[in-house]
Amino acid sequence: MEFRQLETFLKVAELKSFSKAAQEIFLTQPTVSEHIRQLEAELNTRLFLRTKKEAVLTPAGRLFVKHARKILSLRRQVILEMAQFSDTVEGELIIGASTIPGEYILPKIIGTFRERFPKIRIELNISDSKKAMEWVLERRCEIAFIGFNPNHKLLTAIPFSSDTIAPIINAAHPMARKSQLTLKELQDIPLVLREAGSGTRRAVEKILNEKGLSWKSFNVALIVGSATAAINAVLSGPFYSFLSLKSVGETFYQQQLKPIHVLEFDDIQRQFYMIQGKKELLSPMAKYFIKHIETISSEPTSS
Repeated sequence: MEFRQLETFLKVAELKSFSKAAQEIFLTQPTVSEHIRQLEAELNTRLFLRTKKEAVLTPAGRLFVKHARKILSLRRQVILEMAQFSDTVEGELIIGASTIPGEYILPKIIGTFRERFPKIRIELNISDSKKAMEWVLERRCEIAFIGFNPNHKLLTAIPFSSDTIAPIINAAHPMARKSQLTLKELQDIPLVLREAGSGTRRAVEKILNEKGLSWKSFNVALIVGSATAAINAVLSGPFYSFLSLKSVGETFYQQQLKPIHVLEFDDIQRQFYMIQGKKELLSPMAKYFIKHIETISSEPTSS
């Protein structure tokens, strides 16, 4: 049983496809098939049921996923512990992020970090906050940046950056001409809503719950999976959306979008958090990256 075989197995299990796994890990499909065949022969059991559409894990395969992750995690821990005896600052760092930190905050930080540590290769995976949290719990990434405090017994959460969420509308929309709207007027406008795992949506839901409201009282016209999709929908249609001000800075500058001022609804202040496993040993690369964030956060900003 080889580490490469385990990595291949987990990728096929994740993507439910031999061909997609081969493309992602830069192997040929016959090589991927051979890795799985060798594992199944060694374990004397079928790990996948092959259909025309996808590769489905067998009950044995689902159990083996847990063991494969543990084996690879232990391998990683050994490598990290040995790294303390080396002065070489190079390697790979996998980071998870929700869409706002991943698309609008981290790229600039990663750019300045790479200037200092050019031999560290970073893989930035972006999804919603819930999925990014799951990646850390599943040890698919060392650290992640999300839009809410998970309050999870296996995770450490550290405040990372702050943001403001406000209802945003197309500047050409008739309602954009009004200096203020009532909550009832806002509820009548078609709303573009973020997906259920979004930190932005969760922050707005918290305020709505405090006011005794839910999305049922709004005119939800469209649900999208990213901040970019929400912005584009507002730019192209008769919609508004609750958006991060960090995500709409450029369109504000171009005067394409406009915040809606609502009498009974203040803008929402929210915090982003960096999360990591409480019991996980961080790699030197992750430690350098966290130190870099702390350094640039403490630097005075120019006015």
